[in-house]
Amino acid sequence: MAGYGALAKMMASHRNQEVFRKFSTLNIEIMLHMQAELLHLELVIDEARKSDKIGHFDRGWLNCAKDMSQEDIQEIFERSRSLMKQYQETALRTTRINALQSPRHDDMELRRCWYDHKAGGDDFLRGLEAGIFREPEMELDVMLLSESPGGKDPLANFLGEKVVPLYHRMLGQKIHRSMPEEFGHTWDYAPDMLVRIGNTVCMLLSAVLPALSILVLVCVQSMAARLTAICLMSLVFSVIMSVVAQRRADVFMSTTAFAAVLVVFVGSSNVMDS
Repeated sequence: MAGYGALAKMMASHRNQEVFRKFSTLNIEIMLHMQAELLHLELVIDEARKSDKIGHFDRGWLNCAKDMSQEDIQEIFERSRSLMKQYQETALRTTRINALQSPRHDDMELRRCWYDHKAGGDDFLRGLEAGIFREPEMELDVMLLSESPGGKDPLANFLGEKVVPLYHRMLGQKIHRSMPEEFGHTWDYAPDMLVRIGNTVCMLLSAVLPALSILVLVCVQSMAARLTAICLMSLVFSVIMSVVAQRRADVFMSTTAFAAVLVVFVGSSNVMDS
């Protein structure tokens, strides 16, 4: 029978299915309430320092402890300490949660497909809980507990989002088996396979592109044509790097170094020709 037990089994047995809501709005609102209370407590403590009667708590707690009239200010400090600890722990936990990866769209589609199919979840949730699978805005407020192998690999992400769907429509669905579950025709392409393909592509490009660029420059004799070829090959190199590299600074530095190597080659070849 479909239920949370079956859903938990499916999430545990499939990669990238450990998806849960962050409750970002609720979490931020709770932090705002704690922040507001801390602001009021800070104001009360500042006002207490101005009082001649209880202002000596600012200079020593021993004197404060002897005077029972200081109990209120001690309670305020105790409340401030506990609330500050809770506030800071919540902020740190929120930072770690926000650093978690978000699930891919196709992973969310797989979960929705399982939930809708009779052999899967059979639409077992009702009311508010069903919104987890029904409301599109929920996808913007979810986190993935298990890190995907290709989650931080730009090239693997590019292959998964752009190349794999095209490959699947043209060839993949004909030569690959679908998943063993009976809830519809669903294919699973492993992220680690995409990472290996990405590494192979990078290896081939790093070996072929510089050699191909030098070969083109050798075949071109005119200086204007060589400079034009350098610009075009640098453009191609920067486009490839924008897919492979994670930072724009890496793209800029790599493209600059690549163009500099080609310019040095052109200059040295001109010297040898003369």
